[in-house]
Amino acid sequence: MASRTPVLIIGAGPAGQLSALLLARHGIATDMIDRRADIGTAPKAHAVNARTLEICQSIGIDAQALRAEGASANDAGWVRFVGTLSGPEFGVLPYERQDEDALAHTPYPLTNIPQPKFEAVLEREVGREPLINLRRSVNCTAIENGDMGVSATLEDLTSGDVSTAKYDYVIAADGAGSQIRAALGITMEGPEVLENFITIHFEADLRALTDAHPGVLYFLLDPDNAGVLIAYDRSRTWVLMHGYDPGTEKLADFDQERCAQLVRKAAGVTDLDLTIQNIGSWAMSAQIADAYRKGRVFLVGDAAHRFPPTGGLGLNTGAGDAQNLAWKLAAVIKGEASPDLLDTYQSERQPIARINSEQSLTNAAKIFDLYAVLHGLDPENVAGHYAAASADPSAVEGLPEAVEAQRPHFDSFNLQIGYRYVSDGLKDAAPLPPASDIETSDFQPDWQVGGHVPHSWIGQAGTRKSVYDLLSATGFTLLTGPQANGAFATSGSDIHVQSHPGDADAGFDWCAQTDLPATGAVLVRPDGHIAARFTGSEADPGAALSAALASALMTERGDAS
Repeated sequence: MASRTPVLIIGAGPAGQLSALLLARHGIATDMIDRRADIGTAPKAHAVNARTLEICQSIGIDAQALRAEGASANDAGWVRFVGTLSGPEFGVLPYERQDEDALAHTPYPLTNIPQPKFEAVLEREVGREPLINLRRSVNCTAIENGDMGVSATLEDLTSGDVSTAKYDYVIAADGAGSQIRAALGITMEGPEVLENFITIHFEADLRALTDAHPGVLYFLLDPDNAGVLIAYDRSRTWVLMHGYDPGTEKLADFDQERCAQLVRKAAGVTDLDLTIQNIGSWAMSAQIADAYRKGRVFLVGDAAHRFPPTGGLGLNTGAGDAQNLAWKLAAVIKGEASPDLLDTYQSERQPIARINSEQSLTNAAKIFDLYAVLHGLDPENVAGHYAAASADPSAVEGLPEAVEAQRPHFDSFNLQIGYRYVSDGLKDAAPLPPASDIETSDFQPDWQVGGHVPHSWIGQAGTRKSVYDLLSATGFTLLTGPQANGAFATSGSDIHVQSHPGDADAGFDWCAQTDLPATGAVLVRPDGHIAARFTGSEADPGAALSAALASALMTERGDAS
């Protein structure tokens, strides 16, 4: 009798598809289902950050090609604070780090790509992978956790057929309104509704209005039509986010004609030629699941956390979830790690979500400082105060400071690539500081346990590459210093050994970068995070390495099973 597929993935969004691809690279087969018949057409997330691109590259998806699919840094490199798209402009800030300066810390700076396009790239790769069985128009209607596996009831929404299948584990990547999370009784912590929005996806060529003022986000501060315009492609694809009160209005009140009027008002052009593509509604939340797993079922992506979009951290946090969980599941399924290792998924990833959520909330709150400056504090005189500010923005007291206060909102580089983990599988990791003490933008490379290996440009055989090209995405890697001299040669076949990363003239100074002697080494997990450090002065370096690997896989208390 054929063995069952080890993992069921529910949801084929970015987090689900990345989970499947990562598991496939580890040799683990998955069934992946999605209620949707196809990829949604409405743009959602747009910022695919450096770490997500690095994850894609590690599993064979060309990150540079992905960046080429996104908007140019010139088009999408700015955030503008305006009355309408036609003016006035009250301030401008850079949008994240998309320029060559970012190359000091990542080979793949952030790009802006509409989520449907990103999903399509992932799905093409899924279609090439024989270990992934993707079925659309299929819903999971019931799930039963057991000691030896999970039973899932699946309904084909096209035929109506219902079947039951058993899996070793289930990954719930079914989005912010996760049915699986609800069925498991996992609750969400934090405010469920901060603000409500109508989202209007439309097509229009707005280059004439924006060529002199390109950007990816235009915050509309006119009190008669406040909102945000998102430029996925200035020549065609846009979204208007317009606040509304569901207590007095409903989605049906926003028909095509009304939405077209809102768009024209936002653009400041009464006869704008446009086509409405999608109209939807959503509630801004800031919630984290109180548990990331229940039994053999794990939450990833929006099923585990819901952030305000201020910061572009949602999709990318989900990608980090997928990477963290996939290698651990694979190691347990293959008998290489203790099942206890799976508990470290929550202990490592939930704090990252809390940090990102807190920053997103802070970002959202700071926007109101701009409203206060431009609208005044007298609700009876908002129109007059705004009219005066619009007539001469340079004369508005406190405006430059209010704009500058938004900068962390659009420069979260340290949150994107500087996060580190603490768990029982990382014995020497230092405690995390309070979320409020974590720097949003200022990334400092760190080779300590729990941190991610920092990117450096290295030279090998005359070729310039990233240190990431030395790391295995499917196993542990040992990076050794220039004078390790084979001290760790007894590491065995479980570890990919890379000697001194780079030629002497490549600009990589092992001792200065790692704060280790030339005889030292660093053990790196499949997700790029550092599991252990060695000085080379250990009495038996090979035995120390074996012990560190057992600790990282949590097998030191007994054999994996």
